[in-house]
Amino acid sequence: MTIKQLKYKLKKILFYFQYNLTRRIRILFNIDQKTLINDLEIVLPPEHLLTLYNYIYPKYDTFLPKLVSNIDKNMSVIDIGANVGDTLVRLIASNPKLNYYSIEADEYFYLYLKKNNEKFKINTQTKIKLIKELVGLDLVGYLKGTSSGTKSLVESNDGLKTKKLDEIILEHNINNIALIKVDVDGYDYNVLLSGLNQIKKHKPVLFFEYIYVNELGYIDVINKLNEIGYKNWTVLNNYGVVIFENKSYAEVLNLIKSKTKSYDVLDIYCKWMK
Repeated sequence: MTIKQLKYKLKKILFYFQYNLTRRIRILFNIDQKTLINDLEIVLPPEHLLTLYNYIYPKYDTFLPKLVSNIDKNMSVIDIGANVGDTLVRLIASNPKLNYYSIEADEYFYLYLKKNNEKFKINTQTKIKLIKELVGLDLVGYLKGTSSGTKSLVESNDGLKTKKLDEIILEHNINNIALIKVDVDGYDYNVLLSGLNQIKKHKPVLFFEYIYVNELGYIDVINKLNEIGYKNWTVLNNYGVVIFENKSYAEVLNLIKSKTKSYDVLDIYCKWMK
C-alpha cells in the first residue's frame, strides 16, 4: 500500500467515525440536519442518510438535473416520491422556469418537504405544487420504513387507498408534462401503470426506480411502455453511475432477468420516439 492509499484509507475511516458519532447524537437528541444543495440550505430528519450518500457517491442524483436543464420553460415535471425535496432543489437549480409537482404520501417526509419548499424565494414557490397522495393502481396499504430516507408500501386492507396518477394529473390540471420521475421503493411499476392514459397523451420522459422484489410487475410495465413507443433506454445503478445508455427495451429486460446481485436496485430512463 502506498502512502497516498494509506492517507486515503485513514481519511475514509475518520469520516465514517465522525459521521456515525454525529448521527447517533442527532438521533438521541432529535436534532435536524442542515445541508447545502446548490447553495440552498435544507433540513433533513436526524437519521436521514442523504449527507452520507452525497459524500460517498459524487454522481448520486445528478442525472435528472442535467436532463431538465434542456426542457423548455413552462413545461411540467412530476416528482412522485419526493421525500424531503432534495431532488426538487437540484431540479429547480438546474431549471427554475418549469412547473414542478412534488408528490409525497408519507406524513413525516411531507412535513420536511413543506419546510424545504418554504426556503425557496416566493416567485419560485409559485412554480411548485405540493401534493400529499399515495399514488398507484388499486392498492391499499401503509408506508413502512425509517426516517433514514426510504419507506415502502406494505399492502393491508386497513391502510390508505392509492389514487391513480391519471386522476391526479386531471384533478390538478397538470399540462405540458415533460418528465415523470418515480421513486417509491418497489412499486414504481404500479404507479406508471396507474398513469398510462396520461403518459400516452403527453409522452413525457420517464425516470423510475427498479427493485428486484417485484420483477414481474416491472417486466410488464416495460413491455407496455415499449408498445406505446418508448425507446432509447438508459440504466443507472442506485448511485448515479450509468450502466448502459440508449439501448433497446430488450436489453433492459435481459439485465433485470439476469438477477445480478449488484443490480438489485436500478434507475431506468426512457423517452418516447416517433
